[in-house]
Amino acid sequence: IGTKGIGVRIINCYGDDLWKLGKPKSLNQCEEGGTLNPLTGGMYDNGDYGNAGFKEGKYVYPILKPLDEDESDSDIDEDEDEANNEDENICEEAVSEMKEMKLSENVKSAIEQDSENHVSEEKTSQLESEQRVDHDDILVNAFFLSLLQILVNKTSLPIPVSTYYAKHLMAAVPPDGPKLDMKQTSYKKIGPFLLEMASEGVIQLGASKDGREKHAFLCQVVKNHPDLVAFKKKLKAENGLDAVTSTAKGKTKLAVVDLFIVPRHVAEILQLDKDEVMATNAKTEERRGTGFLTKKECNALIESYIDREELKDTKGRVLVNGPLCDAIYRGSKKNKTSAEAQEYPTSVKRKDLIEMFFSKMDKGHALVEMPGSIIVKIGRGPPPSVDIEVENRQGNKKKFLTRIRGMEEYGLDGESLSNDVSHRFACSASVESNPVGRPALKKNRVELVFQGRLDVELTALLTGDEKISTHGGAKNADYNLPKSVINVVLRKGIPAKKK
Repeated sequence: IGTKGIGVRIINCYGDDLWKLGKPKSLNQCEEGGTLNPLTGGMYDNGDYGNAGFKEGKYVYPILKPLDEDESDSDIDEDEDEANNEDENICEEAVSEMKEMKLSENVKSAIEQDSENHVSEEKTSQLESEQRVDHDDILVNAFFLSLLQILVNKTSLPIPVSTYYAKHLMAAVPPDGPKLDMKQTSYKKIGPFLLEMASEGVIQLGASKDGREKHAFLCQVVKNHPDLVAFKKKLKAENGLDAVTSTAKGKTKLAVVDLFIVPRHVAEILQLDKDEVMATNAKTEERRGTGFLTKKECNALIESYIDREELKDTKGRVLVNGPLCDAIYRGSKKNKTSAEAQEYPTSVKRKDLIEMFFSKMDKGHALVEMPGSIIVKIGRGPPPSVDIEVENRQGNKKKFLTRIRGMEEYGLDGESLSNDVSHRFACSASVESNPVGRPALKKNRVELVFQGRLDVELTALLTGDEKISTHGGAKNADYNLPKSVINVVLRKGIPAKKK
């Protein structure tokens, strides 16, 4: 205690070099100069570390007791035989266990091999199916279908090639079929493919404004090209329907179609066919028997009358007989003035006669959903209008209010439209069911009031025409009102916007 230093504990094992240095002096020296272990008769210097049973690294006999000189050789032989038998038994058990382990490992490896083979077969079949897909065929079909959709939807051209590829070509690939991988085609990119189609005359491409890219825009679709016509016929034959309109993925739009109604007195004077006047054989079921005629059907009535009465003269004009004069040129008794003598023509140009005949027809309209020509609504008179009115805020000529009414006629809910416009254009909005100082509203109708001047933005939003306004809020809308029904009114003091 009180000393300083490092304590070291030395550990050695039986028979190692350190043990030999400190071996007991009582151990006998053999003739070869090595040290002999008196217990087992083994040499410490010949590799068996004093244990005679440690031979060739296979067997080690435990040291149980010292060898006595009186012990007979027979006892030693019996012990060796027992040890050998035990070793043989142990070896046999070990061999059997190893065989069982190898057998189980073989079974397991066989199962794993089968599963790996099954997975590899599935992957191989999948790769083979992918290799069997003809991406060039998918590209061509999607190309022609996209062109037909552009024609049906009346998409305005030119459009950038990148826009056409993303919004039209890729959208025309059937969702339930294999996907188009442009890199798997022989063209690798869309540019070389479009150049080939342009060289064949299916489309026309145009250069960019700076002239750097000569084929940056899709400018025109040649709708009468033989390849496009053949694809359209094939598509109709396979689907049995107007597959172009049924597979078109563009947004549906509403269109207003002018219809005509033949007045009763005109039909009676000219003795027109009743079935033709009532549109009994109209193409659409909604018009059959209603008397609403298209412009073509109405024109056919006056043409058939001219041919029936043989009113064509030698100079290409049309003779005006008595019934035709009474039906078209003579006014009603209310508008007839006795003081003035009226003169009626005896012959007129065909074009003038047809225009006069149409002016005597009663007007009607049909609201048609395109594509598909589905009649949504049909009625007399002009179509109902959606009125957008801009006025100054009270006491401030630099701030405006925008009012809109009539959207319910086209299935738009006032509350929903108010919330949508408020979010899109970041303006305050209110819904008025009984506006003070304004024309009365119909039952279950409302008027929407928005802060700011939004006549152009609302027109673009409701018609779905993004070219009308550059405001981002007017884009990506689901509204599809016809532009002809939007009626914009600027109150006194509101300047017109510069285009």
